[in-house]
Amino acid sequence: MLTGDPMRFLDPKPFLQAKEIVHAGLAFFALTSLTIAWSRFSGGLALVWPGTAILVATLLPQDVRKWFPILTAFALLSWLATALFGFGPKVAVPLAIVNVFEGFVITTLMLALRPQRDWLESVSGLQRMIVSVVLGTSLSALPGSLLAHWMVGESWKQHGLEWLVGHGLGTFLFFPLALMISTGVIKNQIRKGSARETIECSLHCASIAVVCAMAFFQDTIALLYLPVVPLMYASFRCGRIGAVLGVLIVATFGAVSLSMEQGFFRQIEWTLAGEVQLLQLYLAILLMLALPTTVALKQHKLLLAELREKRALECLVSDHTDDVLLNLDPRGHIRYCSQAGHRLSGGEDVIGEPLTILFDPLDQQLVRMTLVQAKENPETTRTLERAVIRDDEVVWLDTKLQAVPNPDLDEILGYAVTIRDVTNRKLAEIKMRREAETDTLTGLANRRALLRHLEPRLCHAEIRPFFIVLIDLDFFKVVNDNYGHVTGDQVLVNVARAMCKVATPECFIGRLGGEEFAIVAEGLTLTNVIELCEELRAAIAKLQFDIIEDADFRVTASLGVAAISSAMTPAEALSKADQPLYAAKARGRNRTEIAGARNVAQIYPLRVTVA
Repeated sequence: MLTGDPMRFLDPKPFLQAKEIVHAGLAFFALTSLTIAWSRFSGGLALVWPGTAILVATLLPQDVRKWFPILTAFALLSWLATALFGFGPKVAVPLAIVNVFEGFVITTLMLALRPQRDWLESVSGLQRMIVSVVLGTSLSALPGSLLAHWMVGESWKQHGLEWLVGHGLGTFLFFPLALMISTGVIKNQIRKGSARETIECSLHCASIAVVCAMAFFQDTIALLYLPVVPLMYASFRCGRIGAVLGVLIVATFGAVSLSMEQGFFRQIEWTLAGEVQLLQLYLAILLMLALPTTVALKQHKLLLAELREKRALECLVSDHTDDVLLNLDPRGHIRYCSQAGHRLSGGEDVIGEPLTILFDPLDQQLVRMTLVQAKENPETTRTLERAVIRDDEVVWLDTKLQAVPNPDLDEILGYAVTIRDVTNRKLAEIKMRREAETDTLTGLANRRALLRHLEPRLCHAEIRPFFIVLIDLDFFKVVNDNYGHVTGDQVLVNVARAMCKVATPECFIGRLGGEEFAIVAEGLTLTNVIELCEELRAAIAKLQFDIIEDADFRVTASLGVAAISSAMTPAEALSKADQPLYAAKARGRNRTEIAGARNVAQIYPLRVTVA
């Protein structure tokens, strides 16, 4: 569906000038007088009525507040034409009222049903115009037919049918030309058109005239379908003007052939009234074929203009942005890649390659899964943030991916992908997280980081058990009280260094707070953990701190070990290790205790002794 200003369909002048309204009134009087004098074959209603089309085309560009004087003037002109060439003055007044009432109703319906005013520019507008004409002529047919029945007798139903055919088809046939004249479309087209376009339009009109002469003025072969070909081509090449002028040319040849009783009309044994109605129906069918063609052509041009604008904008953005813009086919292979994409690929041609070529080989399955998920939910944007290696550097890519659905089929047309280099942001996030989860004094992980490390492991503890070791320095308050907090901080730093030297790669070390530390040990046996704890306890005990000359002190630590083999909360896991730690404190400190055992010596002979 085309978007934008709905009024862009018209080439409107805001209001008609007084001179133009006078010209419209004169045209109304001349054409209605001519058709009344020529087409009242049975002495009843005129079988051709262009007057309503002229009235509607005059009212549409005007402010509603200026309608009344126009309606009054056209009613007087209609009364005059009917009085001079029709039923006479006796019924001219009520018939004039019905005529202008019909124009008023059609105009009101057209504005109400299609305020965009694109009656000749869109399929919806054309449909609303036809509906308005049908409803307007239907409402006026009953009073008009009753007036004709009062004047000439005969069946009022027959008069009603003549009214519907004459007014309905006449309005439909003459309205496009009348509206294009009143809104200045034809004048603007002539003024803006080049000499080449004028010559081309003239040639198309000439070709229609030649074909019409062949079709209407011979009675050997039925050729009334032939004018359709040049008419459609003229509509395609020249738009609305070609369609309207083409139908008028066909109408002229048809009217001349009908008047002369030549060609096709000599072959059918109908009344003259029937032949006129048949000609109008034929012309209406031609117009119904030509106008939608011009509508489709106009919308096609508008769509192409919008596409060109969007393509120019997309090219400008894609060529001057650091974001990678990709278009993938339904298989997930690249069919368009912006300049930034070629830079990301290292200058390699990625057209025709799968999207996975821009990611790490280990992430290819993840990329494929993301494509499948996007295909299953086309209206949902999928996000993928992964790291890749480019020129021996780690680059973080934030990828947003969405499938493009095919509205006509249950499938997708492809994928739209954007990739942004978020390395600086990611490094900043990592730095901020590291700072937020690092103990500023010792450089170890803080309590928050330790708990975050514990959570996923506790969820799978039943199949991957591990150990928690709590380490608490003995009598550390005495150190602070006797030597000051600066010395106490130095003790904590040296203890942290000793822990890092002793610990294995399977250990995660953190400071819970104060003088309390913790180790999460994975992939170790109980024997390995006890050896680690005893080695760490001995290393802490060997630390020597010099305060003044010939004066030093040492610290010791108590350790509690707990095996975690079932799911629990981080608080419960730490509490489980707290119990053996309290036991170590109660049994003299500077020792390792294991949850469920009286002391470490019960299950493991100590190999490390402290001097």
